[in-house]
Parts: sequence; structure tokens; C-alpha cells
Amino acid sequence: MIWVNEGRDQEARVILELAGIDSDKYRIWHHNSIYVHAINEETKESVIVEKATLEVVKSPGALAGDPGLEK
Repeated sequence: MIWVNEGRDQEARVILELAGIDSDKYRIWHHNSIYVHAINEETKESVIVEKATLEVVKSPGALAGDPGLEK
């Protein structure tokens, strides 16, 4: 199990909401200074939101500019 600090978890949820994602439907998997990675437990959909732009991407490689990955 991954433990997340309560204050940082709230920050990550705000980022998801600002990006247009219903944070109640997603569990925060990981977040750092660059992105928030969340998973919908029901559908198994994974989303990643870049904090600087609030852009939703599907893969961490997309944040690194990997041209082989879809956004």
C-alpha cells in the first residue's frame, strides 16, 4: 500500500479538479513536483496530470516528450 501525506493528497485532488477530473472517482497513486498520477479503481483507468499546465496525459513517458506515446 502507498501512503500519502494528507495535505499533499488534498493538493493532488485540487490539481485533478482543476484539470477537469472528478477527484472523488480516482485514487491518488503518486505525485511529485511535476505530475499527479491517479487511478480509477472501478474502471482501472489511469490518468496523469502535469501540474505546470494541468494537461492530462496517459503515460509518464509523455511528460518526458516521448513521441511514441499518445496524450
